[in-house]
Amino acid sequence: MRQLDLLEKPSGRTAMLMASGFTLDLENPCADGMPISDVARSLAYQPRWAGATREFYSVAEHSVMVSRLVPPAFALDGLCHDLDEAISGDIASCVKVLIGRDHLKKRLGPVKKALARRFGFRLDGLDVKRADLVCMATELRDLLPPAWMDFGHLPAPHPDKIIPVGPEQAYRIFLERYEELKHLARPAENIRKKRKTDQ
Repeated sequence: MRQLDLLEKPSGRTAMLMASGFTLDLENPCADGMPISDVARSLAYQPRWAGATREFYSVAEHSVMVSRLVPPAFALDGLCHDLDEAISGDIASCVKVLIGRDHLKKRLGPVKKALARRFGFRLDGLDVKRADLVCMATELRDLLPPAWMDFGHLPAPHPDKIIPVGPEQAYRIFLERYEELKHLARPAENIRKKRKTDQ
């Protein structure tokens, strides 16, 4: 894939090569022209919970679940809420605390904003955050061993049991869900963090 916006050859130390050949410069991220299949492929092969689940369970499957738990108007936001993990991988919450959430947000924020502009989803919606926590609680119940840990911030899990489908099927269901929802995409100039009117 030839990108006309890359006037200079990007460094392999600061740019991410995607499955299609698309190159995302992390120092100055612009995702214009990136195919959705690039992020779908990466998310389908990214494990949740740092791979500690009993069966392989991907960020792509998690994202589809979030998209189904939010009100319909926010379904694209739910599907795309972890799109930046196609670049960073799924960093476990405890590791985010160790490194520093504010530091990670500062460094990865421009990447997430570039992806939001490209695919038309909103950032940091409360409905998506709530659904994300329900998914986390459900994953704990269905995919991880019982643990003597305090997850007191989590709501009740969803009643339906998670049955992982594997990376190739996860790739397909993510793309199918995106096709169902892409009509909800917002123009790039309307992508911003939530305002009180969005809540």
